[in-house]
Amino acid sequence: MTSDPKSSFGGGNPWDHIQPWDEEIFGKEVHDSTLQNKWGTAVSIAGGLPYIWRELARPISEIVYGLLELRAGDKVLLIGEGIAPAGWVEDMREIVGPDGVVDEVEIIHEGRKAVLGKLPGRNGQTGCWRWDYADSKADEQYDCVAVLQATQHCDDWEEAARDLLRVMKPGRRIVLAESVLKGPTLTARINSDVHLRQWFDKLFQQVSVEDIPYWSGEEVREAFGDTVDSPQLLEWRGIEMFWGRKK
Repeated sequence: MTSDPKSSFGGGNPWDHIQPWDEEIFGKEVHDSTLQNKWGTAVSIAGGLPYIWRELARPISEIVYGLLELRAGDKVLLIGEGIAPAGWVEDMREIVGPDGVVDEVEIIHEGRKAVLGKLPGRNGQTGCWRWDYADSKADEQYDCVAVLQATQHCDDWEEAARDLLRVMKPGRRIVLAESVLKGPTLTARINSDVHLRQWFDKLFQQVSVEDIPYWSGEEVREAFGDTVDSPQLLEWRGIEMFWGRKK
């Protein structure tokens, strides 16, 4: 037994426990921390978002379109990570038709730079920054706003809520949806199985849990306050959603 037992479940480094039989299969480079980080990070994120949203969570995208109440001729502001590969741009443009507009704000490069670079936002969370995406937009320029796979990267949702609602028409909806990599529900699921725990610990050696930004649905709802009618939350298999109707 180790003389230094951990005070919490998991959180260690499975790579430290590589055995000779592992070397027989993978070679001595299996000990190379640079390669461990490279391929661990690749397994954890490369291609992940399109796979999640085009296949695993496709029903949620359909629900998002319904909650936005998209219709022909609508003008939509779409902010998110991997928004074209996830299918959202194509789907929304088909729904709003030739007379509609879908303005894209792709943030995946900013997001990866902020998380991997451990850049803190004004809220102290790594991977967050001030959103200026509505600064150049006119009041009530859009019918609705969709924030898809981007919620966690905003460093002040109370400020962003005001900015995004300003460019929306009254009576229409804003929807936020994200497959989250943090939070009590995910932690409970990971800790429910030792295989999941060791895979998670192995894959996220380069990016610690503390460096993954997270806004809970309750925090987002509190940030929006009374700026929207009937604010609602939904959690489904790791997808967390918020929506409300601008007053």
